[in-house]
Amino acid sequence: MDFYDVVRKRRSYRFYKPDMPEKVKIDNILEAARLAPTWANLQGVHYIVVQEPENVKAIWRAIDQSEKFIEAPMFIVGTISEEYSGERGIKYYPVDFGICFEHLILAATAEGLATCWIGYFNEKEIKQILKIPKKYKVLGITPLGYPVKPKGEVRNRKPIEEIVHYEKF
Repeated sequence: MDFYDVVRKRRSYRFYKPDMPEKVKIDNILEAARLAPTWANLQGVHYIVVQEPENVKAIWRAIDQSEKFIEAPMFIVGTISEEYSGERGIKYYPVDFGICFEHLILAATAEGLATCWIGYFNEKEIKQILKIPKKYKVLGITPLGYPVKPKGEVRNRKPIEEIVHYEKF
């Protein structure tokens, strides 16, 4: 799939078929995330692939968003420690994480899979379930699977003239 097709097709899915994605697709997605650039190439993002049904349900409960994601066959949990990134006026670990996680999500789209970057969850519970060391922050979770086509319309994006400015705002 052409890169621009991937960007156009990428959206957030809240409902999934229970079918587990093929291992080769999961591996390709994780490889794309691994290759993402980070501050001084420190590569501080860690990914936890959650596929065991009892762990998937525990993560779903910690996300606590009603029926959303209930049938997702798996989740990928992304973590990073501040010490594995840089600082120059601002701390860059959220930037490093964002670049890596968006690589992961775009790669999933290219593989024909659905994702939804979840930023609201019970971090303490997630860390306990997955035994994540204290120094790591959980900055994002995504279900991964085949989408159930959404009901209703997808909201249009703003026209480019509303968001792009040349020379000054």
